[in-house]
Amino acid sequence: MKHKALFLVASIFSTLSFAQSDSLVNRLEEVVVTADTKLQVHSVGYKVERLTDSVILKNTESFTNLLRFNTPIYLREYGSGGTSSASFRGTSSSNTAVIWNGININSVNSGQTGFNSLTVTLFDGINVRSGGGSIEYGSGAIGGTIHLNDNLKFTQNKRFKNHTLFSVGSYNTYQGLHKLKFSNKKIVISAGASYNSSNNDYPWLNTDYKNTNGAYSNLALNFSGSFYLNKQSQLNFYTANYRGERFFSGELPNPTTANDKYQDFSNRNLLVYTNKGVAFNHEAKLAYLTQEYRYFADKNSSNFNFGKSKRMLVNYNLKYSFNKIRASITSFSEFENIYGSTDQISEQNRRQFSQSVVYNQNLQQKIAFEAKIRKDFNTDYSVPFTYALGINYKVHSSWFLRVNGSKNYRVPTYNDLYWPGQGNLDLIPEIAAQGELGLGFKNNKFSADLGVFYIATKDKIVWTPNGDEDRPGVWVPINLSEVNNKGAELALSYNGTFHNHKLQFNLNYSYTEAIDASTNKQTIYTPKHLLNFNLSYNYKRFLGFYQQLYNGKVYTTASNSEDFIVPDYAIANAGINFKILHTNANTLQLGVKVNNLFNKYYVIQPRRPMPNRNFNINVNYTF
Repeated sequence: MKHKALFLVASIFSTLSFAQSDSLVNRLEEVVVTADTKLQVHSVGYKVERLTDSVILKNTESFTNLLRFNTPIYLREYGSGGTSSASFRGTSSSNTAVIWNGININSVNSGQTGFNSLTVTLFDGINVRSGGGSIEYGSGAIGGTIHLNDNLKFTQNKRFKNHTLFSVGSYNTYQGLHKLKFSNKKIVISAGASYNSSNNDYPWLNTDYKNTNGAYSNLALNFSGSFYLNKQSQLNFYTANYRGERFFSGELPNPTTANDKYQDFSNRNLLVYTNKGVAFNHEAKLAYLTQEYRYFADKNSSNFNFGKSKRMLVNYNLKYSFNKIRASITSFSEFENIYGSTDQISEQNRRQFSQSVVYNQNLQQKIAFEAKIRKDFNTDYSVPFTYALGINYKVHSSWFLRVNGSKNYRVPTYNDLYWPGQGNLDLIPEIAAQGELGLGFKNNKFSADLGVFYIATKDKIVWTPNGDEDRPGVWVPINLSEVNNKGAELALSYNGTFHNHKLQFNLNYSYTEAIDASTNKQTIYTPKHLLNFNLSYNYKRFLGFYQQLYNGKVYTTASNSEDFIVPDYAIANAGINFKILHTNANTLQLGVKVNNLFNKYYVIQPRRPMPNRNFNINVNYTF
């Protein structure tokens, strides 16, 4: 009730602010402030996919489903609404970096991000970048990066904008969200609140059980602002707060014994100063991030295990532009101070200073190239130089060729080293070298990108149930001597308009082999085939859409035993949206979505069936 009351207060405040504004239809020129400028400028040779507002609004149920149905990323989920992690191209979840407004927010303890702990609709921009060249955000993102951005826009006149979303679904699933934005020439303020809850007690197909002990709820509050100092300078502030509780559902053959729960809390704060001149650009960042989790083995008990972390970061970027030759050189300097502890691990401190240099140039508007080098100085490990190179070549007005390569390095996380009964103090860092070649086509209606990649990883860190002969059956982290990943990715997009009829189609396909050189077997939880596509048809106020996902089988044992696999599965969703009200100032839309349209039985994690056919009704109001 406390969370719902907070959400109601936010909605009332935004409605009052709307009543005071008469400038909603203002269409004057806007100045956009983005905290993560590195993604826009320093992705030469790499594939970057932007998830548009229309894509996001079709997948508001969870961040996991948004990525699963719209990107070439494999999502591993411990039951619907449970812990969820992502991996690119057969790499581990710790090789996927999540970047919030230019800051890496992966957990200090686990080295990864739980995607069911992120609220989809609170972010203004979501981008997915494949490949390991993101050394500006750290050296460990071997697979790729996922970027979450809050965009702030200055406007010539005063403007208020509000967005309210409410949905109700099967199994007592509720979602409420409100975002408020105010802007003028001197200041931009953005605030958002989101509350989600579900009993999540869906029946398990082909059994007599339900998803016992699977309920979840969470509250997220975001705030950001930008202050215009002068023609060259702005001061920006971002904060994001999350509080969640989820119960861990049981698994076959006896799911009713589940009785545990998990709470997690996070707070992220970022202050950014920018100064942009003709030749020199300066950017300074100061960040403070905290995370905490509590695990209750008995949900009715007040006793729990916990983990805490805090992270302080200072970042200074200096860019000099050689305007006559269309080139620039940028220095990224960063100091990071990290503390992490659990109820069974005393507080550990890791400090790191990083220095990166990036050179970027465009030659005759046909060739763009970028070279990067990074050096980390870490209190726990001696870190070698890492580097990246990317090239874009415009073959024709619509055709382009892209090439990239990089060397990456990832140190063990606190959980890898110190987790009670499972950590491994003998772990050493993993090193990866990779390359990619891509061919693309793009015009005003159609785009295509086909890429082939190869990743060679030495001393790859993986968690496996049989990694230590002294602890049989216990999941422990080990170093694999060598893992070789190779594969191909295809992305297609079509957007056509015929009078009042609009047709949109998007497809992602990936083929991945991730081979442990010591056994010549596929690494666990790596599907060879992954395919998704989305088809939508829009006529005036009506929109219909269809989503399809195919996930190939995955092995759960290092021996690739066919007796212990997660079978392949194909599931589909469909929905319709209708704009009841549509003017320059107001849009009111009603939507209905059917998930798992054909009522298929499937699992993502062994012995944990996923939801059968279920329904969602949503109201989306922008004013």
